[in-house]
Amino acid sequence: MLGDVNSVARERTLLKFYAAFVPQSETENAVACMSSNSVAYLKLRLGILTSRFRANHPLKACSQCMEQDIRETGWAYWHLKHQFPGVWMCTTHKQQLLLSTLKANGVKRFQWLLPHWSELNPASLVTGETASSCVLLSLAELIEALVQAAVHQPLLWRELHEVYRQELRLRGWTAGVASLRTAQIAAAFLDYCKPLRCIPEFAALAEDGVAMATQLGRLLRPPRCGTHPLRHLLLIHWLFGDVQRFDVALKSESLNNHPPTHEGVPATVPVVDPRVTHLCSLIQQEGQSVRRAAGLVGVDTHTALVWAAKAGIAISRRPQKLSTDVRAGASRDLRRGNDKEQVAFRAGVSVGTITRLLLSDVTLHADWSEARREQARSQSRARWLQLLQLSGSLGIKWMRQMDTRTYTWLYRNDRAWLDAHKPAPLPQRSRSLPVDWAARDERLSGLVREAALRLMEERGVRRIQFWQLCQQIPDLRAKQAALHRLPRTLEAIQAAMTAHVPSQDLLR
Repeated sequence: MLGDVNSVARERTLLKFYAAFVPQSETENAVACMSSNSVAYLKLRLGILTSRFRANHPLKACSQCMEQDIRETGWAYWHLKHQFPGVWMCTTHKQQLLLSTLKANGVKRFQWLLPHWSELNPASLVTGETASSCVLLSLAELIEALVQAAVHQPLLWRELHEVYRQELRLRGWTAGVASLRTAQIAAAFLDYCKPLRCIPEFAALAEDGVAMATQLGRLLRPPRCGTHPLRHLLLIHWLFGDVQRFDVALKSESLNNHPPTHEGVPATVPVVDPRVTHLCSLIQQEGQSVRRAAGLVGVDTHTALVWAAKAGIAISRRPQKLSTDVRAGASRDLRRGNDKEQVAFRAGVSVGTITRLLLSDVTLHADWSEARREQARSQSRARWLQLLQLSGSLGIKWMRQMDTRTYTWLYRNDRAWLDAHKPAPLPQRSRSLPVDWAARDERLSGLVREAALRLMEERGVRRIQFWQLCQQIPDLRAKQAALHRLPRTLEAIQAAMTAHVPSQDLLR
């Protein structure tokens, strides 16, 4: 009834959202993970864990959708489009979504749930803000449209930084050819983010110009790693407003003059000089000498020799500086991978002559390059093994600093071998972060007292349990192991759990 594993994963889970912004191969990997016994690294590969937007995906529902569902089907159910990250308004009924107090905070995490009024709270920290509602509605419409449009062709982030830059140029936020006025851009984006901060999900957005400039800088350059789609979606919404204007910018001729791509990687189109074909025709079909053909085409003889060699045309050479014996000896030394300077010294000719010999013989050049590569691999491996024996106990970072050149060559050219010959990771040292525990304690203790009073007065709870407090305060469960550092919060929790009716004990 619901379809096979592939259709369920792609159409009935949040993978539909993330698949809209990753290559097809990543989506196939995600489906394979979801249908197997392990989903290890799945969230990391989709850009969720490193985004600071959290990975709990709280359940959301629209009150009018629930009423409509009950009338039409007999029960309310979760709508997938409401669960997309960044969507906090129902685009059908134009009202804010309600946030479930279950699952995302660990309560009933592994149970099958349907939306119930008693388990839903307003998501916004501030009620009645028209500006926030308008921005959230427009953002939700854009996200739903992009996800739906990307069913057949994913929107790949690596193609978008130029789209952003073009719009920033039109707004006058560029200096020179490629420099960006980062401070002005960050300030304008901070103003855009103000109405969104009423939603806890957007707490990961930077709150000052310096931090925002850093976050935007990663989006306005060619990406080196994945990030949460929500960061790009916010930038698209800010710059373009709706999907129609964004689609026009994406398809503009100035940004789409590349050939078809495979999974976002631009194809390389070789530029073929028409004179090459003419030269080859003169040599092969008309029997012209290389010198004569080069003159007719309009290039020098050396260029003609290189073109002919690349085309696979064997050229009979006249003896010049390199006699037959000297050429044979030089070719033999080059095939062994010797430096051009050494070969030139032994042959008694210039380095330029050896270079021309290599360029005019494609096979010789390939043999020499492969021999040089093997020499570099052997030397780099030997140096790395020696360094591993001497300094392996100090960790990979120290080894990289000791011989950056060797590490870089192996990383780029012999990655599998390097990964198999890395030192054992050093034990992780605990990082002492500058946390204001007093301020955190003050804030949480106040939230606990407010939640306890709300449970007793509004919901008639006679005896409060800890999990009920966690429902009301999602951050509380994450701080459970650190309650010894939050004495006022611990005192408020104990007072709430021992109180049977609202009393002054909760207000101390």
